[in-house]
Amino acid sequence: MAKRNEPVRKSVKDTLEDLLAGHREAAFSGPESALKYLRRTFESQASLPNAVKGVAYDLMAEAQAQCGQWEACVESVGQALGYLVDLEAAFPHEYRRLLEGMTCFERGIQAQSELGDFHAALELCERAITLDLGAHYGAKRDSLEWAR
Repeated sequence: MAKRNEPVRKSVKDTLEDLLAGHREAAFSGPESALKYLRRTFESQASLPNAVKGVAYDLMAEAQAQCGQWEACVESVGQALGYLVDLEAAFPHEYRRLLEGMTCFERGIQAQSELGDFHAALELCERAITLDLGAHYGAKRDSLEWAR
């Protein structure tokens, strides 16, 4: 009998690199193509690692914001933020760089503001400040202070 080939098991890092490369290629054709790529990735990858899901939802939120799909963007931001713990566990040495490269806080604040939920936008500002993601979140918080 012939020996059966074992399925190829990629590391979380390799899976993330594949996702980013595919997204980059799809995004050249615009945010709609990027969304299509990401949706297909979620549909075809039942076992996508949670850390990679977090990055994928972040990319999805960015594309949805570019398309003006504010409700969907808010959902994707919530999903991305839910996977931050997994992202840190999978990439302890690269977590800070990955976190700083994510746009989910920016897009979430934008989407919540577009939808008129300024309290939720303010909460995202506070969370970004807690994570020390930049002084501009303090300025955003200050501009939303009236919503308290």
